[in-house]
Amino acid sequence: MYPSALKTKIITPLLDETRDFYVGCLGLEVVEEWQEENDVGCILAFPGGRREASLEIYLGAAAAGFDGLSLQFRTEDLEGFRALLPRAIEARGPVKRPWGSTYLYLTDPNGISIIVFEGGL
Repeated sequence: MYPSALKTKIITPLLDETRDFYVGCLGLEVVEEWQEENDVGCILAFPGGRREASLEIYLGAAAAGFDGLSLQFRTEDLEGFRALLPRAIEARGPVKRPWGSTYLYLTDPNGISIIVFEGGL
């Protein structure tokens, strides 16, 4: 049987800042958290019990780099999303893409490119 869910893991020394970014800016919720000696992390997911995709934030040394990585989140209302962004978050866009989607570009505390878009996949 093929997989039915996706979990992405970010290993970072900026656990609190990263968790706060994804919760405060993107509306994800903490569904699990642990702290046992050198094993510290949390799992975030979309609210409402949808668990097809989740994001694990794990405390660790900085990764080699996230060049080329982008996490992309679809919304039905890009302007409404932008209005909810905390003032401290810098956003670039919106930018209309050739295939009809509109992108808003953000960067998480680790330098990971975050794209919030409206339109087709």
